[in-house]
Amino acid sequence: MKGCLLAGALLLMSGAVWAEASAVPAKSLTSAKPQIIARDAWVREVPPVSPAAALFVTLHNAGAKAVAITKMSSPVAERVEWHDMIMADGHMRMSQRHVIELPVGDTALAPGASHLMLLNLRQPLRVGDSVPVRLSLANGEVLALNATVRATQPNKQAPHEH
Repeated sequence: MKGCLLAGALLLMSGAVWAEASAVPAKSLTSAKPQIIARDAWVREVPPVSPAAALFVTLHNAGAKAVAITKMSSPVAERVEWHDMIMADGHMRMSQRHVIELPVGDTALAPGASHLMLLNLRQPLRVGDSVPVRLSLANGEVLALNATVRATQPNKQAPHEH
């Protein structure tokens, strides 16, 4: 019980901003109006032995200017990185973004586009699991979101003959 109270007190002191995987806006524990709101956070299902998984989310910057993400972390992964998909020599490839600025308005992280990579997973991720991720912002806010692991949809390819 003391551990729960201590954890709650530390959370309140941290000024964390919470967002759920649904479209419910984040709530700030220290201010009435957080600058960044997360919506529809989800992780693509991967095989249990996979060392990495992709996380998708829409981040809404409700402020008057861009804000930088200074740190990203998750207890289920050794590290979290922002990756962009880039066309090079006729092939799509991932490229890590080192400087992350969220412009005013929506930034959608989606399959085939920018996304967060959960690298060196510490545990298997199963459909329905909630994956906590923390984004520390340059304005002092911490966005704590929970992304739900969703089943991978099979590729819908036209049947072919042999």
